[in-house]
Amino acid sequence: MRYVFLSIALFLVGCGYKPMSHHVRENLGNSVFIEVKIDTRDPQNSVILKDEMSKMIFEKFHLDIADKNEADNIIEAEIKDITFSSLAENTSGFATFYRCEVVVEFKYSTKDNQKTRIFTKRGGYNLSLGDSSIITDSIRMEAINKAALKALEGFISQVGIELR
Repeated sequence: MRYVFLSIALFLVGCGYKPMSHHVRENLGNSVFIEVKIDTRDPQNSVILKDEMSKMIFEKFHLDIADKNEADNIIEAEIKDITFSSLAENTSGFATFYRCEVVVEFKYSTKDNQKTRIFTKRGGYNLSLGDSSIITDSIRMEAINKAALKALEGFISQVGIELR
């Protein structure tokens, strides 16, 4: 078993493999400023999106969150659209399964060369209401947050791939 892990490790090192986090760190620099434009329809979700972005950049990529003047790069995010669509109905005809889709626009600017890229990412989350057919505020907020996190993951992957 030890030889299998050793063989895989040698293969990955030998072929020049670098994890996505390496490319993201390389593209984002040492420090990042994050700004999320507050959506007037869903202000709580905009705040949570900023917190999750900061958390992901700090914990996964070990980058500093800095002031706008001191940051190497600037990321701006804005929730553009939120939709809920019915996926299934119960025997009475009421919707019990929904899909929440969130469209988030990310604007990525580098301070070095003043280059700005705009990425529009879509995130989705399927939710079940069980026997109820009512989407409460807490269920709606949770669904939007999870869908926005999927969009954020798509943005981070895009940064690692496209900006190399």
